[in-house]
Amino acid sequence: MNYLLIGRTNVGKSSIYNILTRSNSNIIHKKSGTTRDWHKGKIFATTDHYIYDTPGSIIDLGNKKKNKTINIFEKLLSQIDIFLFVIDYKPILNPLDYESIKLLRKYSKKILLIINKVDNLNNDIIYDKFKYGIDNIFLLSCSHKLGFDKLQKFIKSTPTINSINKVPIEKKIDYSLAIFGKPNVGKSTFLNTLLGYERFFTSSVAGTTTDYVVEIFNYNSKNIKIFDTAGIGRKSKIKDKSIDFYSINKTFEKIKDVDTAFIIFDALKGLARQDKRIVNLISNHSRSLIIIFNKLDLVENISSFKKEIILETKSSLHQIKNVKVFFCTAFSKRQVYKIIDYVYKNIFCKNNEISTNKINKWLKDVTNKKKHPMVNNRHINFKYAVKIKNLPVTIKIFCNYSNKIKKDYTRFLTNNFNNRFNIHDQNTKIVFSKSDNPYK
Repeated sequence: MNYLLIGRTNVGKSSIYNILTRSNSNIIHKKSGTTRDWHKGKIFATTDHYIYDTPGSIIDLGNKKKNKTINIFEKLLSQIDIFLFVIDYKPILNPLDYESIKLLRKYSKKILLIINKVDNLNNDIIYDKFKYGIDNIFLLSCSHKLGFDKLQKFIKSTPTINSINKVPIEKKIDYSLAIFGKPNVGKSTFLNTLLGYERFFTSSVAGTTTDYVVEIFNYNSKNIKIFDTAGIGRKSKIKDKSIDFYSINKTFEKIKDVDTAFIIFDALKGLARQDKRIVNLISNHSRSLIIIFNKLDLVENISSFKKEIILETKSSLHQIKNVKVFFCTAFSKRQVYKIIDYVYKNIFCKNNEISTNKINKWLKDVTNKKKHPMVNNRHINFKYAVKIKNLPVTIKIFCNYSNKIKKDYTRFLTNNFNNRFNIHDQNTKIVFSKSDNPYK
């Protein structure tokens, strides 16, 4: 059974969503209009009940600028069985709510009326609320988490509707990726093109995506979970506890959870200082990495531009020397799929199985080729190495003075290892340990 939270902005839909799913996926903020894309999740303690959260602007019927959002909503409706219409607890009937409910009735779906921000559930229901013509009414208080027991009991007792149009939300995930970058570089456009329909809300105004949005995409019979993240703005311009502040924190929370991170840049703006900062932050925590320069169709001399950018990325961003750089126009399905196909073949399907013998042969060769500087007038004795993780490839090296290994020497070992074993697009990690091992 699929439920859709719908209502005006700032009535508490995202708070209800977070409580029912036992998550903090959606940003809660006193500023209205925080949710700008729809979200979906499983209702806690149920087997087959799911809930969707939507932007309040969906029911802003008088605003023609919202038609784009309404069109996205229309595509979502085939998945929905029951509307949860959320209103604020006020003593008078709201004409906009009344007209919105009339509009929803044309879809012939059941509607529950959720009255939020009721701090005292012992109060009588304001009788004007019955003028909406809805039989099932639930009083809630998100701030005090009151009334949810009755709502959840109702949901659990509702029999599941078998619908041929319904697509299961829970799927086995084979791979995951996330899109990062500054605001308005084309992240959501890229994903809309990949999915083949307008799933993510886009705008020429920077910062349209506030909290991360999740979708599942099937490629070569594999389910890929995709995260569209909020744009990463300049730290100096982000006010503490603002929507942007919470958005960026959520963005960085996703880095460690995904298999591959895409960083998208605006080709017209090249590599700015903020772009390099983003690369540093993400490359230090990501498992694998792809760099994409979008809006290539707006560049005048494409051939010259590509050469300059590749030289600049290789010279100024040492941590991505083995990372593939793509150039594309996010509206081009052919170019977007070329990137996804590369990731599928060279990262997802690539087997980085390297025998321990080969790793130790490499260790002996590379440390003889270039020795580490002496520590306390003693040589570093690199004794043994073993691969402890596959994505990203992580090598543990046993040695004396393991906490004294210089960063530039670690970088030298990493680059040499990547070249020796043809490791690309991964944030290869080398760690050192003084622990005893059976081979010394």
